Amino acid sequence: MFMGRLLALDVGEARIGVAACDATGFLASPYTTIYVTRDEAQTWDAIERLIAETDAEGLVIGLPVSLDGQIHAQGERIMAFVERLKAHIAVPVTFWDERLSTVEAERLRTQQGGRKSKHTGGRQHSQGKRRRPGHEIDALAAAVFLQEYLDVQKSSTKEEYE
Repeated sequence: MFMGRLLALDVGEARIGVAACDATGFLASPYTTIYVTRDEAQTWDAIERLIAETDAEGLVIGLPVSLDGQIHAQGERIMAFVERLKAHIAVPVTFWDERLSTVEAERLRTQQGGRKSKHTGGRQHSQGKRRRPGHEIDALAAAVFLQEYLDVQKSSTKEEYE
């Protein structure tokens, strides 16, 4: 099954972690971090540039669903953010439960020999500004839930053909 290239956004108040999958929809990888400013237009522009740069055919947005299955204030804030974003992009958007993705990203980072911290280093795309390494955990968290999304899509498609 071909899904096309997707981007995942792990939307936070200060940063948005971005992950991308390969063109076959098989493997998700951390891509970059966008630093949120008070000027939302800069955030929209950064996301639009990333969509164009990666030839993304869709966005998967992490939605923080609480352990009781409810969507609380943070989830509602992200849903409102995405509604505003939709006016600036032409690709479809899918929400995906990102529950515990940051915890898993920290575990993976520690397992790979990195230091455990709130934020770890990587490629940066902060509306043209370079930041010091130390914020890749957001992109890694996006890769965790994007990989889960891809795996579920592959699994459900496989079941349809069996």
